[in-house]
Amino acid sequence: MKILFISGNLCDGGAQRVIAVIASELAEKGHDVSLLLFSRNEKEYPISEKVKITALGKNFEEYSKISEFSRIKKIRKYLKETKPNVAVGFLEGGYALYLSSFGLKFKKVASARINPKSILAGKGIRAKINRAWFNHADSIVLQTESQKALSPKSWLNRCTVIANPVSETALAKGKEEYVESCRSFLMIGRLAQQKNYEMALQAIQKVKETYPDIHLDIFGKGGLEETLKEQIKELGLTDNVALCGWTQDSIGEYRKHDGYLLTSDYEGMPNALMEAMAVGLPCISTNCDTGPSDLIEDGKSGFLIPVGDVDALAESILKVIKMSSEQRESIGQAARKRMQENFNNKVIAERWEELFKNLCK
Repeated sequence: MKILFISGNLCDGGAQRVIAVIASELAEKGHDVSLLLFSRNEKEYPISEKVKITALGKNFEEYSKISEFSRIKKIRKYLKETKPNVAVGFLEGGYALYLSSFGLKFKKVASARINPKSILAGKGIRAKINRAWFNHADSIVLQTESQKALSPKSWLNRCTVIANPVSETALAKGKEEYVESCRSFLMIGRLAQQKNYEMALQAIQKVKETYPDIHLDIFGKGGLEETLKEQIKELGLTDNVALCGWTQDSIGEYRKHDGYLLTSDYEGMPNALMEAMAVGLPCISTNCDTGPSDLIEDGKSGFLIPVGDVDALAESILKVIKMSSEQRESIGQAARKRMQENFNNKVIAERWEELFKNLCK
């Protein structure tokens, strides 16, 4: 098959990592795989040399000088020359594919990376184009079953659920030691309102009453950094919570800590949670839309709590702390096994391949 992926770039995000992984796996299996990028970047995800990469701009600055009309014209010319059997548009690549492909005869696949309701509720011309893209695509790939449940009826007969592949590095480097004294937790993600870090801080304050040496490391950057610093001071947690910025070694950090927390109000499919589970950490997550309930079997491979429930989070942290090291290892290894069996690169690539084959029949 001739398969084309279109994306803004190949760096910085979970969607871009998925493209790099799936394109590489399919190219290595012998498919003719191309990748059209809006611009290149120095820090791109690794990708197979067998994937044919073309970019509209050598960098974002060069790309930004191309007019909107010229971008569409260039993409359309590329589509005519490449003649794919199937093309996949991720994020901004989706509406670019939609606008560039009128009248061209190949199968078109949209990929939703967020709650479908957010796609439907967007405002402005770009949001309208995005909705039109999803309404006209031959197939729509969702990350989770919960996203499918939130999709409009008009999508359902075109929907396929294919999860993100988990990091192979995380699968290769599992946690080796579960210490008896469990006090060290971590969170990884943008410092944004969606992540509800305030909930985590309030829960840590409650846990501190019983375990004064409880510690939480938060890795990430974002607009809420100064607000969180103030909240940490106000709650008397300067010795218990640290804002650590971004880390270049997230896998190493998972392995050093005793547990992982996710307190989001909503998600697409939380890659950091998947990585933490793949390493073998006991994880506590809000049961938010969407993702966590597709990953965690509550009480077996982690713990799910209601969105915004500070008391439930504090109780779950205390529960993990009071477990024996053997019990925490059992939870962590169940999470790791779940990631190994259901979310590895080859399994996820095979699902994409099956979708493409069915579309092209």
